Amino acid sequence: MSTMQAAVIEAAGGPEAITIQDVPVPEPGPGEVLIQVAYAPLNPLDNHARAARIQWMHPGFPFTPGFEYAGRVEAVADDVDTSLVGTRVATNAGWGGNAEYALAKAASLVPVPDAFDWQLASVFSTCAYTSWLLIHSAGQVSPGQSVVIHSAAGAVGALTTQVAKSAGARVIGLTGGEAKVEYAGRFGADHVFDYNREDWPDQVKDATDGKGADLIIDGNAGPRAMKNFDAIAPFGNVIFMGATAGESPDVNVSMLIGKNCSVTGFVQYVHQMRSGGAEKEATHHKLASGEWVIPVEKVYPLSDLAEAHRAWESRELIGRTLIRAGGDI
Repeated sequence: MSTMQAAVIEAAGGPEAITIQDVPVPEPGPGEVLIQVAYAPLNPLDNHARAARIQWMHPGFPFTPGFEYAGRVEAVADDVDTSLVGTRVATNAGWGGNAEYALAKAASLVPVPDAFDWQLASVFSTCAYTSWLLIHSAGQVSPGQSVVIHSAAGAVGALTTQVAKSAGARVIGLTGGEAKVEYAGRFGADHVFDYNREDWPDQVKDATDGKGADLIIDGNAGPRAMKNFDAIAPFGNVIFMGATAGESPDVNVSMLIGKNCSVTGFVQYVHQMRSGGAEKEATHHKLASGEWVIPVEKVYPLSDLAEAHRAWESRELIGRTLIRAGGDI
């Protein structure tokens, strides 16, 4: 029986709960393909699932993390089209990508454009589609509007900044610490502020001539999430797309009425159900040409996955971080 290296988490815990083990190479079941993994981006859900901070889509213990990844199809089940063998694909929401081989549902596969290298192949189907849909589907951004983007030093924040600027918006980036302000500014934001400062809503108002932001995109939430409503303009919208900082306080409906603003949630896959694939046509060429960039700043070997988790939880990382399984296969 062939074996492979895989990260395994037996029970909830910190980064030390991750072990690298020799395990059998899995065989595809009905509707599945076997993928030789190239790279797997470090996804916040990997960390939250490891620590049992989420229930939504949790694979259960023990499991191999790697919520999203890209690679080459090695084998397929009897009921899957054999022409997939050898093709370059990306997939997400199936876990298992922190290993040399992983199983995925054939229906979940996203073809990788020929112009993409393996690192871009591993990040485009979540990062690029999320960024475009936030601005054009969920946010409905118009030229001249002011958009605030939390975690602007992260890969989604950096690309969303670029997409928003292309849509004609004035962009204000927020970062977790002064050390990340300069980095976030490289992606075209008109202003970048540190959201650890208590007065960041005042900075946003000053930058918008007292009006406030027309759109705020927040993937952090957490106990300070209500500060968004101090920075929102009348008729503005606050979009929550995640909760990396933990649960937020309940939103007061009377406050929404008084401020004449709205709050919405965002899940990429739901918006893709009605997009007709517009996000693909809109992003692939710009990424291939380099007009838009998804910044990959650090690559860890699979053996150092625990250190990658530690660095993420310490908020040391910027851009996108990848886990190298097979590399440029």
